[in-house]
Amino acid sequence: MLLLARRVGALVLAVGAIAVWFGLEPEESSTGTADYSSEIADAMDRYEMNNAMADSAPQQEVVNGWVTKDLLEVIATAENASLSPETAPRDDRVAAELLLVVLGLALIALTAQGGPTTRGADAAASAPVAPSGTGAAEPDTA
Repeated sequence: MLLLARRVGALVLAVGAIAVWFGLEPEESSTGTADYSSEIADAMDRYEMNNAMADSAPQQEVVNGWVTKDLLEVIATAENASLSPETAPRDDRVAAELLLVVLGLALIALTAQGGPTTRGADAAASAPVAPSGTGAAEPDTA
């Protein structure tokens, strides 16, 4: 009876795992990606203008630092927009699958056969006795 309950429970958990995986699939973000091409173009235009006016290597280093700062600012803005809670899809499947694992462990615990097996005195008393010798009676020589 416990074996049947275990098999039925395992089947229910397997079907539940498949249903959770496909049923709780996060929806694709409908917000799309923002276009930062104008900010990038502005940074590159300022770079070209400032680089044309740079007369020495130290001035070019400063210009390169400015364009790097401007482009990193654009990258940071884009990353913040993509990781905000409003735009990032939420995936609840892992938590639901872990719940199914806990339910599976509970099923195993509830359908386990009762008590540990006894070995020792009870096992020795019920063990078959092997015959010793040839089995023929030996004559008494005394």
